[in-house]
Amino acid sequence: MKMFGKISALVLSLLIVAAALCGCNQGTADSAISGKNAFGDAEALDEGNYGETEAKANKESVQAEKSRKIIEYIDLTVETKTFDKLIDDINAVVKKSGGYIENSEIGGNGYYDNDTRTAELKVRIPKTAQNDFSDFISKNSNVVNRSVNTEDVTDTYIDVESRIKALKIEKETLEKLLASSKKVSDTLTVYEKLTDVIAEIESYQGRLNQMDNLIEYTTFTINIEEVEKETQVEKQSWFAGTWDDLVDNFSDLWDGLLIFFSFMISALPYWILLGANALAVVLIIRHFKKKRIKRIQEMQKMNNQS
Repeated sequence: MKMFGKISALVLSLLIVAAALCGCNQGTADSAISGKNAFGDAEALDEGNYGETEAKANKESVQAEKSRKIIEYIDLTVETKTFDKLIDDINAVVKKSGGYIENSEIGGNGYYDNDTRTAELKVRIPKTAQNDFSDFISKNSNVVNRSVNTEDVTDTYIDVESRIKALKIEKETLEKLLASSKKVSDTLTVYEKLTDVIAEIESYQGRLNQMDNLIEYTTFTINIEEVEKETQVEKQSWFAGTWDDLVDNFSDLWDGLLIFFSFMISALPYWILLGANALAVVLIIRHFKKKRIKRIQEMQKMNNQS
């Protein structure tokens, strides 16, 4: 019995140790799983925060870009076969878009000029209608050159705004001093300074308004050339280029002949006058020649009689 009791105690002890070991392993596994979940949650949280930070940074970058003060200038050189129609259409489109023509110069077609004319238009178009106006020019003329220039005046704009704010604060202070001054000399001094500050505010405000106008409107400078044949902007094949050159040469030759005959016909009165003068000279020479011959014949006759 004693031996059986010892064996039973030993088995029971082994069972208790095994149960304890299983419990520890399960706890370790649970801890590992819990740690893994916690680490995963931390990673997800970090990724979420990074995404939000990046989105916020992108949004601020876009807002900063939109807040920049950019002045844009676009220069165009175009060709047209319908000069008058293009000028009229540009005037109509500019008016419809809410813009205006700042300057317009048209030249050519004088007495000694050929039939081609040129024009230079300086047009101010609201930025909201800038792309539509560019598309209109491209569709209604042959654009042979286009250049875009921009000027970033953000720093200057901010400086002027800050200066205006500082001057307005100074103006308020001077107005309070002017209201509380007792002496005439003090009043005159403060008033003189206040007048200078107001003049500075108006000057800076005018400069700010001018920059606003340049920023809100895109300046187009359009050089228009009237042509009989538009320039090929796209690259042509050798055959097509040679054929066009041949046609152009024949066209130039024909134009030269037309100009020559036109000159001959237009100068007809001068040719008539020149011909009349030449005929008069010929008749005079013939008259004197006849008189000379007659005199020689008379002298010979007199010599024969003697």
